[in-house]
Amino acid sequence: MSKKILFLLFIFVTAIGFANNKVIKIATAGYPMDQIAKIAAEDLKKQGYDVKLTLLTDYVTANIGLNAGDFDANFHQHEPFMQVFNRKNNGKLVKIKGIYDVYVGFYSKKYKSKSQLPKGARTAIPNDPTNQDRALRILAREGLIDLKPKNGLYTLSDVINVKKNLKFISVPIPSLVQAYQEADLAFNWPSHMLKIGVSVKNALFTEKGSAGKYAVSLVARQDNRNSKKIQDLTRAMTSEKVRKFLKEKYFNEGFPVF
Repeated sequence: MSKKILFLLFIFVTAIGFANNKVIKIATAGYPMDQIAKIAAEDLKKQGYDVKLTLLTDYVTANIGLNAGDFDANFHQHEPFMQVFNRKNNGKLVKIKGIYDVYVGFYSKKYKSKSQLPKGARTAIPNDPTNQDRALRILAREGLIDLKPKNGLYTLSDVINVKKNLKFISVPIPSLVQAYQEADLAFNWPSHMLKIGVSVKNALFTEKGSAGKYAVSLVARQDNRNSKKIQDLTRAMTSEKVRKFLKEKYFNEGFPVF
C-alpha cells in the first residue's frame, strides 16, 4: 500500500473520530428534563456539537443503554436509583452533577387533607427500592406509619404500626398516575402529575429535609466521565439559562441545586 493511500486512510479515520467526538447522545425523560436538555443542546450546537436526544419513559432501559454505550449520558434519575441499578446490573454509571430537585409528595383525588383519609385507605407507592424507601420515609414523617430501626433502604416489610390501617399498593413508576385515579392516596412526582393537570399545590403533603439526596442528575459512565464532551455537556446543563428556566417555569414543582 502506497504512502499516499496510507495518508488518505489516516485522514479518513481521523475525520470519523473527530465527527464522533462532536456527537452527544443523551437519553432523557419527560418535562422538565427534556426541556432542560433542549436548552443545553442549544448552547452545545453553538460549539459545533450535534446533540441527539432520545425520550424514554422506562428508566431502567435508559440506564441499560447508557451502560452499553448507546448513549453518552442520561438525565432522568437521582443517585440512589442509579446506585441500585449498578449493583443489580454490574453497572458503571456515575453521577456527574445534580441539576434540580423536586417536591415529591402524596396526592388524593378524593380527599383534601390527611385527616380526611379513611381507615383502610388504599395507598399507592413505587415498587422500585429507592423510591419505595423515599415514599415510606415521607409517610413516617407524616405520622401515618412507623418504621423498624434499620440501616439501608426501607421496604413494606419494615412498616409497623400502620395508622388508619393503610392498604399499600406497590406499582411501577409509570403506573402511579393511574393509581392516583383509583386509589385513595398516591405518591408521585410533580412532572408526572402536571401531565394530568394536577399541581404540587394540590398534594396532601410533600417531602421535607431530603437535602439534595434525590436531585435529578446528569449521569455518564466511568469511562467517559472526564471526556471533553461530558465536561461541555455539564457546563451547558448548569448554565444560567437552565437556572432561569427552573426558577421561572418550574418554581412551584422544583428548584436548581447547582
